[in-house]
Amino acid sequence: MTKGAATYRGIRGSAALATVRVDPAAVAAETLEPGEMRRVPYAGELLGAARVRGRFAAIPLDAFDRAGEALEAEAQAAWLHLLRLSYGEGRNWCRAGKKELMARLRLSERRLLRVLDDLVGAGFARPLHRDNRGTLWRVMLPGEAFGEPLGDEVLLGRAAPAPVEAPPPDGHAATARRPSAPRPDAPKADAGQKPGARAVEARTVRPAAGRPAAPRERALARALCEARGLDGDAALAAALREVRELLEDGLPAKGIEAAIESVRRRRARGTEAT
Repeated sequence: MTKGAATYRGIRGSAALATVRVDPAAVAAETLEPGEMRRVPYAGELLGAARVRGRFAAIPLDAFDRAGEALEAEAQAAWLHLLRLSYGEGRNWCRAGKKELMARLRLSERRLLRVLDDLVGAGFARPLHRDNRGTLWRVMLPGEAFGEPLGDEVLLGRAAPAPVEAPPPDGHAATARRPSAPRPDAPKADAGQKPGARAVEARTVRPAAGRPAAPRERALARALCEARGLDGDAALAAALREVRELLEDGLPAKGIEAAIESVRRRRARGTEAT
């Protein structure tokens, strides 16, 4: 037996398949029209339409079609998990610890560090902050890694200025900062009120200006409040402003519903963890 024959390993079930001439009608599932919700039998299986309706991530197809141009298999797997933790939650960053990534990828710590370094070198990820919970990663899409504009297929949040010593986006500062002095015209907190509650109320009590809210806008605003676990007119007004801004930026209602579902899932996971 030759060395090649000793090390060759075929695919189970593949050797029994004979290569035949192309016949478009051989497999009925290949003749179904796009969007046709049917499944037809073939080789003991039902092949046809399948749609994911819940617990899915909006990830562009470039993530699967172009990442192979620059990443090896293990690096692709690690990057896809970072995509799941970032864009799967409606944001371009995530925080992940080594133990979590090692468990997801079934890699040793040494191998994981090599794979993550490959991602950074290829421009698909960038570490920004680290604490006891793990590293905060800015996760790039293929277009960003290749220096291309994202285009209209990806809707980004509005750019807002931040102080030089601003904390990471998950709200945990790397170093303690001295609290700022209250403004002379700032309203005083009531007795027994939690710290910061008055500041939140001051930001949210402003009603949405302009035309009256459309039924669709109000429904999305209510859904956003429910996903955040908030109620009251102030929270509804703030949610309505956010919904209007997203609609004005060109995000369709279905995209807003998907973002609201991501907020609901994050809150549910946080509730389960506590």
